[in-house]
Amino acid sequence: MKQYYGQQAEGYAPLPPLFAARVRGGSLVTGVALAVGTILVLALTVFVNGPLHGHALPDAFVGRVALLLPVLSVLATAAVVLSARRCLLGDYLVVPRARFTRTLLRACFLALVVTCLLALTASALVDLWHDHNRLGASDLLATCANFALGVLGYGAGLFYVRPSVATLQRFSDHPIW
Repeated sequence: MKQYYGQQAEGYAPLPPLFAARVRGGSLVTGVALAVGTILVLALTVFVNGPLHGHALPDAFVGRVALLLPVLSVLATAAVVLSARRCLLGDYLVVPRARFTRTLLRACFLALVVTCLLALTASALVDLWHDHNRLGASDLLATCANFALGVLGYGAGLFYVRPSVATLQRFSDHPIW
């Protein structure tokens, strides 16, 4: 391995050039898509709530927080996925940065799970809209959509900063893998 990639320093792991290029481009596309998708889900929710309830945001403060916290956790995941590019130095993975990025991804995923559970609990227990005859289906849909976006971002981020041996073999053009 060292004959092909040269002398490697401690804390660096060699990557196939094709995979390193995929990380550079893919993390940018994934991070931007997560951010844009989350903003679109929020905009669609606000747009649907206008005619459905007469105003865009819930009446209760708990409802506004429950609507916005999952959005913020997905946006944090998008920022971490965008920062995955920092884990590369040429065609090498900087291992300490990758570990830190994985820790941030786990924290964002935990925040996503907690905020989605809080949003679902608030929607079930509190009358957020003061419409006693209407269910907050748009809130439920927004929470589920944000959870799905967050899970996709978490999975993509882990793919970029912790590739499996099978992935490295698939992208490698050299028999060392």
